[in-house]
Amino acid sequence: MNMTIIDKYIAKELLIACLSVLFILLIIVLSTEVVHLLKWVSKGIIPIGAFLAYLSNSLFEFAVVLIPLSLLMGILLAFGRLYKDSEMAAIMSAGIGPLQWYRPLMLIAVPATILLLVLMLFVKPVITQQRAAISAQIQSQAEVDTLLVGQFNRASKGGGVLFLESESQDSDQIENVFFQQQHEGRSHVDLAASTDTFHSEDGRRYMMMHGGTHYIGDVGEAGFKIIKYRDYGIHIAKKQVAADYSEKSKSLTELWQSDIPKDQAELQWRFGLPLATIIVAFMALPLSHTDPRSGRYSKLALALILYLVYSNFLGVGKTWIIQQKVPLWVGTWWVHLIAIIFTFYLLKRSGYLIGMRMGLPGLNKKEVPDGP
Repeated sequence: MNMTIIDKYIAKELLIACLSVLFILLIIVLSTEVVHLLKWVSKGIIPIGAFLAYLSNSLFEFAVVLIPLSLLMGILLAFGRLYKDSEMAAIMSAGIGPLQWYRPLMLIAVPATILLLVLMLFVKPVITQQRAAISAQIQSQAEVDTLLVGQFNRASKGGGVLFLESESQDSDQIENVFFQQQHEGRSHVDLAASTDTFHSEDGRRYMMMHGGTHYIGDVGEAGFKIIKYRDYGIHIAKKQVAADYSEKSKSLTELWQSDIPKDQAELQWRFGLPLATIIVAFMALPLSHTDPRSGRYSKLALALILYLVYSNFLGVGKTWIIQQKVPLWVGTWWVHLIAIIFTFYLLKRSGYLIGMRMGLPGLNKKEVPDGP
């Protein structure tokens, strides 16, 4: 296919707009995800070492979902600028109509769709498996391994609070430890000079506190006790959590051979999202048609609403498959069929179908100038 100067120019504008929108959307959602993950780290839910692994995993998940939306908004912004700056009027006056506009558009939309299809079919299962494995590994870790030095750490069970003041240079010991917990309705407080971990001969692991004082009860009450000790060990129980692999982590072959509704819904979702991407690209061109007075952002709100309706209907169709409310051959395909019919309606309403048949620019009747 020979690309003209106009084709290359429009394709460049589309590529820059789509990548810019994708980058901005990723920055927005990743900023929220970073705050969320840092909150998990501060609460000891995940160790700081797993932060980057979770963030990179979230980056992939967000990118997959945002590719169709970025393509839609990028097309609207790029063509909206061409309309606003009257560049599209100059292109149409040269006899370049909708059929030629779709050529540079497909040059961007088709690779984006193929990329998304590859990511959904082959990369997504691997990423999901990695996330499940990381989650299982974190849950299998002892709670003491997620403690942070220099701040109060609250135990997930029992309501205990542990404060580790500083870490020694060789990182084998923690100096100045405060540990408070409730046991049988009484307060137990430990103040120790240092702490480290110890493994017994039978493989049991202990958190050893050295040179400390143990307080039982509250000061002034009957039965208040003060116990000084040289070494005091707290047993750290082992946990082994198996990774929970859902249908999202299954390969294409496993989903294809499965009769489980969840697997079939996931299979249609993996094919449906790339299909929605190419449909959205066709839909975006008539939606981007504006006049210089209305501005380049006039159709953006409408396009976003249509995309949200489209994506929500896909979610509804997926849920119906899981609940077995619709047969598999119906699945989510009815949503795509409605989107295709609506796209043809937009093309016809904008006069693009007439322009394609005649090889002329798509014009509404109101836009056709009267004769002399």
